[in-house]
Amino acid sequence: MEMANCRRCKRLFPRIREPICNDCMQADEDLFNSVKEFLRENPKTLIADVAAETGASAKKILGWLREGRLEIVGGELKCKSCGEDITTGIFCEPCQKKVNADLDEMESSVEAARAALQADRSNIVTMHSRKK
Repeated sequence: MEMANCRRCKRLFPRIREPICNDCMQADEDLFNSVKEFLRENPKTLIADVAAETGASAKKILGWLREGRLEIVGGELKCKSCGEDITTGIFCEPCQKKVNADLDEMESSVEAARAALQADRSNIVTMHSRKK
């Protein structure tokens, strides 16, 4: 298991996946729950006001929106591809479908290239010199 320093608190921890330790991840999760509860009680609140009331940074709140963990009302988020208003994530639904289709096509191309390379390798004859 790889050991790493937490990006936030700098403590050494056994890194499995995330660049922050379990304590910092739990603090983030508690903050997220606080923001979510605040938004339940105060829908349609501006991000700056949510940040001021909960202590979460606007950047962190936008990150949760981009991750799809929160939804926004009022069109402050824009699709990264076409610029349409979205409520969560990075892309609108049509653009997300196009991105997924493009990724599927790329994956198929990579698999085909890998198969062709493997077939080419099977036709290679190697020669070795004999000791006399």
